[in-house]
Amino acid sequence: MWERTHEGDKRRSEADRKKGLHHIVASKEWIIEGVHYTWVNESFNGADLIIFLDIHYLKRIWFIIKRYVLQKAKIEKANYAPTFSIFITMFQWNADFEKQSKPEILHILRTSYNDKLIIVKKREEIEHFIS
Repeated sequence: MWERTHEGDKRRSEADRKKGLHHIVASKEWIIEGVHYTWVNESFNGADLIIFLDIHYLKRIWFIIKRYVLQKAKIEKANYAPTFSIFITMFQWNADFEKQSKPEILHILRTSYNDKLIIVKKREEIEHFIS
């Protein structure tokens, strides 16, 4: 989605995103974060396994607050300036994800990819699955 440059992040064009995604999916091993599900569906088709991290809404709020505080304190690296405006936008994104994107993604995954779908809700499940 983003091209990291010394001048800051630049949004890639749709053509560049598709080209990059195709290149990644054509390789032997890869991991793709799928929140941009409207244009990464090629990766769903090519995946051996799809892991959906179904983190509770309130826990994601805590992660947003924690990330913002750590980035403002320069304890955690940020690829963007951690402004208050972006902080507020993250809450809106989280709410939109919960109400709209998450149900759409789960519907797509359960309908077309259920045979390779694992839904993980807690850290313990993630750790168990990885080990």
